[in-house]
Amino acid sequence: MVNSNVVTFFVLGTIALGFVGFRFLTSSGVLFRRFGIGLALYALAFAVWSVIVATQPADLQLWTTLGVLPFGVAHLFHVSAATFDWKQSNRLIALGSASTFLAVLFVLRTWVFPSTPGFSDGGLFYFNADPVVTLLYILVFAGAFMPALHVVSSHIGTRWLAALTRIGFNLVVLGAVVLLASYDDNMQYVNGFIMGGGFLGLAVSYLIARPTPSAR
Repeated sequence: MVNSNVVTFFVLGTIALGFVGFRFLTSSGVLFRRFGIGLALYALAFAVWSVIVATQPADLQLWTTLGVLPFGVAHLFHVSAATFDWKQSNRLIALGSASTFLAVLFVLRTWVFPSTPGFSDGGLFYFNADPVVTLLYILVFAGAFMPALHVVSSHIGTRWLAALTRIGFNLVVLGAVVLLASYDDNMQYVNGFIMGGGFLGLAVSYLIARPTPSAR
């Protein structure tokens, strides 16, 4: 059963992440552009998952993995954004460590503790990742995206936009953790509205204003 609410959620995520990513990509400064590339890759992952929930293909594992690939690579750009003002040697160490971590995570979720994505009776999509893999996903958010968000938002010159950027992405990330960890349809419906609010808030904010570097 195709659930139109689930399709709407993933399409909204695709559009919002793609649009906000575009706004960063077309702003001045290497920091914003790196963050924008990461968001664009998030959008690509959501686009793949949108196809999954709209068509429910037979090989869910393959299609889910196709979405996981850009999602994982995105975090390298987030690490790069978080460390943009570090020494070159320290940045390379951070990127090397992140690359190794992501490679291990991909091997674990694909072959050692393979995810078994599927749909509930209500048509909600679940990644069904092993608890070990879920924990590693959460560590990726904590170690890559959240530091990048902190650095990027602290360099946005418009204070209200910086604040809404933090709020919107905090809602999305916390919702993503619930999306991975909970298998209750009622919880996921509530979570979908919370994440959807974060996506919509970010899209509207960046429709009104473009990120510009602070004067410092």
